[in-house]
Amino acid sequence: MKRISVVLLISLVLANFGCSKKSADMPVQEVVTFPMPDWKADDTGKYPATMTAVIALPSALAANAMENDQLAAFINDECRGVGVVVKVDKQNLFFVLVQGLTDETNKITIRYYSNKTAYMYKSEPVITFSADATYGTAEDPQIVALTQVKK
Repeated sequence: MKRISVVLLISLVLANFGCSKKSADMPVQEVVTFPMPDWKADDTGKYPATMTAVIALPSALAANAMENDQLAAFINDECRGVGVVVKVDKQNLFFVLVQGLTDETNKITIRYYSNKTAYMYKSEPVITFSADATYGTAEDPQIVALTQVKK
């Protein structure tokens, strides 16, 4: 009886390997590099209200961060604030003054550019704009989940 069980188990394992996709069958996602962005927030006074966001990079990105990396806040693909790097207790934080309208409640996405790798990262909409609000502090910065932008 043991012999039949072992043969059956081996057959099941081999059948599973036979059904798995080969790496050649799987689509390959190309890694895309980007030029240094030239993000600028509106300076015409179109957005009279602001909120402050203090953001720390996830540890995997923070390990390779450089001083000239860039982070910005976007609403509907419009740059609403560019981060300024401030070193707090040996950690680089991005302080972003996000601009908006007084009664605006649109969602904000974060984009991050790594100068070392020339990779671009983007968050899901994570922050709701609220005039005079703060999102994170120097003592307790927010860590935003970022995913690499691919082709």
